Amino acid sequence: MVDRENDEEDVQIEECSVCGGDIIIDSYCEEDDIVYCNDCEAEYLIRSLDPIRLKLLDDDADADDADDSFDEEFE
Repeated sequence: MVDRENDEEDVQIEECSVCGGDIIIDSYCEEDDIVYCNDCEAEYLIRSLDPIRLKLLDDDADADDADDSFDEEFE
């Protein structure tokens, strides 16, 4: 049986830079794992666990748009 009280001690909560919601980082998370905001579902890459450093992955969407326009020019 899982003891939820002990599990909660191993959970860290960070604030989402997009909406201010909660990003839950469990004890089993490792560097380079992806975690999500519970409110807006923004994706974050765990860059470091001690101290916790997260990188917003939605920034890559702009780069993908630029690549699509490049392909359209040469079709």
